[in-house]
Amino acid sequence: MTIPGPSDTSPTRLALSPSPLKEDGGPSKQTRHAQPPPPQQLVDISKFTSRSAIVHALSELSAYLSSLDDELVSLFEESEPVVTDARRSISGLAPQVQLIQEEADVLDRRLQSSASVAKRISERVRLLDEERKRIALATEWAVRTAELKSSLSLLAAAVEHRDWDMATVHCRRALAIDPAIRSSQFAAAVVPSTDLPEPPETTLLELRKTMLKAFTDAFIKSTQNKDEKEASRFFKLFPQVGWKKEGLEVYSSFARSMVREKGRAISDSLASGKAQHPIHFALLLTSLFEHLAMLIDMHQPVVDRHYGVGHFGHGVMPGLQEECDRLGHRIMDSWREDRNVRRRLDEVQSYRFTGAVVANKTQQPTFKASFGVPGRTTSPAAGSTANSSFDEPSGPDGREIDRILTELAGMSSRWGLYRRFLQSRLTPEQDDGDAAKGNRQRTLEDERATQADEPLKDFRRTSIGRRSSIASSVNAPFPNDGMADEHALPFEPVDLAAESKLGQEVLDTMKTIYIPMETWYLRNSLEKAFRIDQPDTTSRPYTSSILDDAFYVIRTVLARILSTSSLTTLNEMVRIVKTSLEEEYIEVIVRKMETLWRSISGSMIIDGPRKDAASREMRTVFITYLNVLDVSSNYMSRVLAEVGHEQALTRLFEPTELDEAFAAINSLSQLVNRFKSSLRTEIEHLFTQLTSPRLRGVLVETYRDVSYVLDDESYSDAESRGLVRRRFVKAWDLLFHHFRGQFTDANFNTYVQMALDALLKPWEAMVMGMRFTELGALKFDKDLRAVIGFLTAQTSLPIRDKFTRLQQISYVLNLDREEDEGDLYQNAVSSGISWRLSMAEVKSVRSLRLF
Repeated sequence: MTIPGPSDTSPTRLALSPSPLKEDGGPSKQTRHAQPPPPQQLVDISKFTSRSAIVHALSELSAYLSSLDDELVSLFEESEPVVTDARRSISGLAPQVQLIQEEADVLDRRLQSSASVAKRISERVRLLDEERKRIALATEWAVRTAELKSSLSLLAAAVEHRDWDMATVHCRRALAIDPAIRSSQFAAAVVPSTDLPEPPETTLLELRKTMLKAFTDAFIKSTQNKDEKEASRFFKLFPQVGWKKEGLEVYSSFARSMVREKGRAISDSLASGKAQHPIHFALLLTSLFEHLAMLIDMHQPVVDRHYGVGHFGHGVMPGLQEECDRLGHRIMDSWREDRNVRRRLDEVQSYRFTGAVVANKTQQPTFKASFGVPGRTTSPAAGSTANSSFDEPSGPDGREIDRILTELAGMSSRWGLYRRFLQSRLTPEQDDGDAAKGNRQRTLEDERATQADEPLKDFRRTSIGRRSSIASSVNAPFPNDGMADEHALPFEPVDLAAESKLGQEVLDTMKTIYIPMETWYLRNSLEKAFRIDQPDTTSRPYTSSILDDAFYVIRTVLARILSTSSLTTLNEMVRIVKTSLEEEYIEVIVRKMETLWRSISGSMIIDGPRKDAASREMRTVFITYLNVLDVSSNYMSRVLAEVGHEQALTRLFEPTELDEAFAAINSLSQLVNRFKSSLRTEIEHLFTQLTSPRLRGVLVETYRDVSYVLDDESYSDAESRGLVRRRFVKAWDLLFHHFRGQFTDANFNTYVQMALDALLKPWEAMVMGMRFTELGALKFDKDLRAVIGFLTAQTSLPIRDKFTRLQQISYVLNLDREEDEGDLYQNAVSSGISWRLSMAEVKSVRSLRLF
């Protein structure tokens, strides 16, 4: 081992081991030999301009180099004792290391021979294991090849004798043999015989093809003969001999033939002539979907049991859906042709809505009452008749459009129900816990589906006991048929409805036909309702025919939109309904009132008979349509609650669509706020024009010649006369008797609240201009209480809360002279009494008392 000398030790390494201090506490050598200061920062030589500068820089570098050399020599000298100690320690360890090395050599020589013997034994054991495995594999191949030869021989014999059950058993044995053995050169050399000279794979395939043809012919023959037992027998044999896909194709053809047979009945119905029933085509589509639903309900458990869960959806259902699409397309085409849908759509799209605008422009300044509004034959709810005295504009027939929309909505509803049925039957259960969440309804055929060897049902047999509607099958559980795991394949859920051509056609029809026609129907019905609008001033409160007519149409349209079970249609129509009601209903009502005001505003400038007549007309029109707006907000809330409740939407939409459907319906609640905001604006307009200018006169008349500077005699006289209450009641009744009973309760309360809000400020100002004696303050308090009692009986509003300031003024006026208002105010505040008067106002009120 080589010990590094001083030249091998770096200064940095030495610096990490500082020398100890001297005994006298002086600095160590390391401290004495501190690193010299570096020279000044070097200057770029290109910047030197004189010889003296260069010489000075060189001298500094030379001095710094010398100091570094001295420091290096000093460090080497200091490291010498440390190196010597290290060498001494290493020399002491050398004998021990040598002893360990010798012991290791002895152990290595001892183990070398043992390891060599173990290695030879291990290699021999591995060779024996490999030979044994090869012998076992050769034996297995020989046994399996012999079994293959025997199975093929027996299979050929069974096929020759047409013993299909035994042939299936032998075929399954042959198919169970490893394909590597079946296709090996060994099997190709051993298995062939004079009767079966081909290689085993070829022989097996040929025999399987023979069986496939025989099974197919037998299945078709048995279905034609309606031999359910025989058909079921051969249907179960297909997957056992490796023809699962072909068996599904054969069954799919059989199932499609049953749908085509139903299609012939539908074709006969379509060819019978013009359909008279208003929902004839919707019923045809319903019968088609029910036919498919019952077929699926009866045969899906059988297919999934013998072929594996999901095979019906992937192997049979696509063919059935193709037939459904074909027949559904024929029904839709016949519907368009028979109902003249294209011509009606062109009429709707070319129609121009002008009726409501013209009605507003031509509104007469007279407002006549009509009787018998609920039973008017001209109401859109009942449809127009030949006896109607109103001129109908040319355009599409609303009743015919309504029938088209109802039938189309019915077809969309049936498709939505069928789509949900497919989703429930073709989508596997996520977990067993879902079945425990509720006892879902079982169909008639679910009980039969639980039988292990259920024969095929011939759907072409008409039996009332087998009929069940789609509605009874939508929530049916998937059959738990005990299918072996070996038949199950990891199929993805099938969404045939999303890929269906009929579904896309229904969706396109809703977009191109239903939405334009429903929009026209809603707007035209509202326009017609305004055109035949007749106020009923004989009822209390005032109302108008527009209310019942419009909301009959609104509820009909919303219910029909929801019945389509189409989320796309719902979202689009909700937006259209919202816009139409704002523009064609709310704004038209507002324009009616504004048009009337513009037409009579000139007559209300000068007092006289013309102003009185104009006021009466304005009051009647405004009250009527303000009531309409008030009741409309209530009706709208009620309609939304009726058509959009959870139970109804759950029946119409998928669980994944419910949240969006709820959100769409709830967005219409914005119309309720729109009704209320328009109502508030117009009732303020009426109040400003008719009532607000006359409120000041109520106070003037009430307190005319009234003084509260009273002595005993004048107090007794004022108490007996009771002028303030009598005058206020008379003036108030004169001002509000035209509104009481004619307004709805909500509108009347709002109107009274506006009047009080406008009256109380001037009332307080008038009181602050009076003087009061002790008896006068007492009389003022009694008069105020009498007026408050009268107003409380007039409305359900919290009247006393509005008179709090006046009551506190009365309270302050009745305080004794000795009571300090400051202490009283603070004591009341500390006791939790809410003062509406400030401290300054209390002092001002106290100054009104004459002591």
